Amino acid sequence: MAERFRWTRRGYTAQLEKPEVRLLRGLVKDVITLLEGRRADVAEPPGADPAGEEGAPAPDRAADVDPRPGPVGDAEADAGPAAGLDEADAAFWDLVSGLHLSRDREPHRAAPADPAVARLLPDAMPQADAAERGAHRALTEDALSEGKLADARLALELLRSTRVEVPHDQAPGFGRALNDVRLVLAARLGVETDEDAARVHAVDDWRSAEDVESTMALLYNFTTWLLETLMTEMLSELPDGPDRSAPGADEAGDAG
Repeated sequence: MAERFRWTRRGYTAQLEKPEVRLLRGLVKDVITLLEGRRADVAEPPGADPAGEEGAPAPDRAADVDPRPGPVGDAEADAGPAAGLDEADAAFWDLVSGLHLSRDREPHRAAPADPAVARLLPDAMPQADAAERGAHRALTEDALSEGKLADARLALELLRSTRVEVPHDQAPGFGRALNDVRLVLAARLGVETDEDAARVHAVDDWRSAEDVESTMALLYNFTTWLLETLMTEMLSELPDGPDRSAPGADEAGDAG
């Protein structure tokens, strides 16, 4: 039977059964698969030319026209001050004549179609219009995804034994990885309201795991419990928590 996370001087330690560790590793790998799949979906194909996409704006040809005022032919373009421009004006037009005004489209990315991926990578501005949400997602989603992948890979490294030892400085990342597992399971279970959550929490007996939904509910509840025990121990390190420097504190944590 699993034993909760407990604080020790070396970190936070929990004792799990082999099947529990295997299940957790599988769930974390599922998160990695979803995130990597999303990155592959939104990646631009190698060698793609955005300007050649259907519906893309036509290349800006206005900048190919000599920007100097009035009808200026080749001879006049070379004339400089003789064409009515002083040397400073001629130098300016020579400088800007090769510049092009960009008409590239604003970066945009649609939200994930998979509800589980959408839970992992939610819209940061749900009240904004679709164009603004898409522009913001294009700028921020990759960094968010990379951070979640790093957390998940850390969790896999720490879930290599039935005695799970999480160093103090790695506990936030490990906790985020467990929460991402919960997000995916909640999406698969359709947890949207308090009533949905109550329905899932009511599944608390592994002998009742007769189908995929009840099994996922049990996994969701187990992951939630494990995360809560870790968070409780982490909160105990706050200034108003118990004095961990007291003699015997480490031994008490290890003995549990």
